[in-house]
Amino acid sequence: MNEMDIQEITKKIKELPTPDFIVQRIINIANDPDADINDLHNMIVQSPALTAKILRLSNSAYYALPKRVTKLTQAINLLGFKTVRNLALSIFTVENYFSQEIPFFNTQHFWVHLISTGVASELLAKYLNSPDKEEAFMCGVLHDLSKVVMAHIMPDVFEMVIKVAQHEKISFFQAENMLSTYSHQQIGKKLFENWNMSDLVIATATYHDNPLESSNEEAKKLLYIVNVANITTNLYFYGYSGCFDIPEVDLKVWNFLGLNYNKYSSYFEEFKDIIKRSPEFTNMKEVFDDMEVTSDGSV
Repeated sequence: MNEMDIQEITKKIKELPTPDFIVQRIINIANDPDADINDLHNMIVQSPALTAKILRLSNSAYYALPKRVTKLTQAINLLGFKTVRNLALSIFTVENYFSQEIPFFNTQHFWVHLISTGVASELLAKYLNSPDKEEAFMCGVLHDLSKVVMAHIMPDVFEMVIKVAQHEKISFFQAENMLSTYSHQQIGKKLFENWNMSDLVIATATYHDNPLESSNEEAKKLLYIVNVANITTNLYFYGYSGCFDIPEVDLKVWNFLGLNYNKYSSYFEEFKDIIKRSPEFTNMKEVFDDMEVTSDGSV
């Protein structure tokens, strides 16, 4: 691919939706150690629709809260700033990047892959006693979003990659390499740089399929977590992400994370159970389509 083609791709990426002012401020507030609950609350309530959707997702069985949440302050106190940030980002993503159907690709299945990888990443971070479980969720949800972007800005290439992956029973990443095309990971890097996202998000978007090639030591553990979570989700939801191989975790990644058969088996079983009882996440777009929101953000 020549420089002119790359410049055209970059131009098209910059024309795509980026987190709006409210979502961007939510991200900034959640990352600010000096921010307080009023800062986050006052920003979110500027959008009654966003408030209602956060409340709806807060009551998902995924969070297993002791009682039903009816106020935003409750949700923020019980879930924490970064989890609320993750909900806002997930809502933005599903509403702005999953509103159109894509030929040869089931976008509902793909959303299941993304949100499930977020769930799998957060769960694995807990199993490994990582303090970055909320970051793991965010990186997991966003890691493959660039495939949707590729489908919109390079539709012919995207279709070819999907067909090759399916025919050859290989991963999307392997099909890209076979075709020597500009990859979804390269697109992801540009996309999230354009969003002004953290180095962790950019690193996992750029190297989740080939984590050993990353030189970012600070992101290493989180990158490996998302890599394993992505493989786990691809095993459980075969083909949902455009991958048609039977993936395996690289031994170096496995050993670095201190995984063993028993720990992984326990993790995989818990992951499957969480997904089965979290339909508000996997069917997020349909849940929102059915909601009626009042001016104060109630449903």
